[in-house]
Amino acid sequence: MQGKSKILGLVFALFVIIIAVLYMAGSFTQKQTAGLKNIEAQSYSGKQITVALEPIQLVERVPGSVIAKQNTQISSRVMAQIEKFNVRAGNRVSKGDVLITLQQDDFKAQVTQSKAQISAIQATLTQAKNQLARVKELSDKKLVSVSELDDAQAKFDTLTANLAVAKQQQEQAKIALNFTSITAPIAGVVVERLAEPGDTVTPGTALMALYNPLQLQVEFNIRERQAVKLKTGDELSVFFPSLNIQSQAIVSEIIPVADKAARSLLVRLDFDSQLGLIPGLYAQLVLLLNKHQGILVPEEAVHNFGELNMVYVIENQNIQRRFIRLGDIIDGRQHIIAGLNPGDKLAIEYDPK
Repeated sequence: MQGKSKILGLVFALFVIIIAVLYMAGSFTQKQTAGLKNIEAQSYSGKQITVALEPIQLVERVPGSVIAKQNTQISSRVMAQIEKFNVRAGNRVSKGDVLITLQQDDFKAQVTQSKAQISAIQATLTQAKNQLARVKELSDKKLVSVSELDDAQAKFDTLTANLAVAKQQQEQAKIALNFTSITAPIAGVVVERLAEPGDTVTPGTALMALYNPLQLQVEFNIRERQAVKLKTGDELSVFFPSLNIQSQAIVSEIIPVADKAARSLLVRLDFDSQLGLIPGLYAQLVLLLNKHQGILVPEEAVHNFGELNMVYVIENQNIQRRFIRLGDIIDGRQHIIAGLNPGDKLAIEYDPK
């Protein structure tokens, strides 16, 4: 008898567990049919339109960037330590402005040394010149040998050559001294400093980058199918999203080598540099494609639910939400790529809230 009671107790406990699981799973509550809820359209009296196909001009937006047509890197032509930077990134400079000053002590010493050497040679040369004149005078009177005259002439010629070499060395020392003041080769804007005061630089070491803000371009990698239709001088539309500016640009360069991986050609365009753009900004090239039939609806007809886009369609006296896929805004209206068919009626002003 006691064994039967235990079995009944286990069965009852199992039954309770099953009931609890079913309750937690919602088996005893009324379920709502899956799908979007239909709303009756009789009470809607707002604006509605009937969707129809119409010819539209599609565009292809090609991503690209603003680049500097004229830019340069400033480097040193001598080995020295940086003493001072006169500019920082973002500063505007004029051609000839002193940008960087290198330590000049060694170069000034070389100039001073060359001056002293020239003075010494000139003094010796003056003495040799006078000596040559005396020997020539004595030679005319047959009082000295020909070899003495030759020695005096050779000494004078050697000192004359030494003086020319010393003057050339002095000129080189002055040029090296001038190289310690590094000037701007173009008028432009400082992009960045690549060294700091105290650094020792060698010839050819990049110290600073400049670009000319009045000579900018935009460049795009355009699909070869579209690029082959272009030619230099064509006028195209370029959009700069960061500044919300659209401007016309002229095709100036078409690089005649295709990228085998991307199947594209590099194209550069000139535009009005007074727009306040800087190198590196994102740009979009707007290429017109062939016209075709499509669907355009007012922008206010499209509703956003997170990442989803929907419209309200009147169908069978009900208002239904329908998912759509969007294209571009064309002439102030939204291009619908998928989700609507000709003849569909839209409730433009319907608001479920």
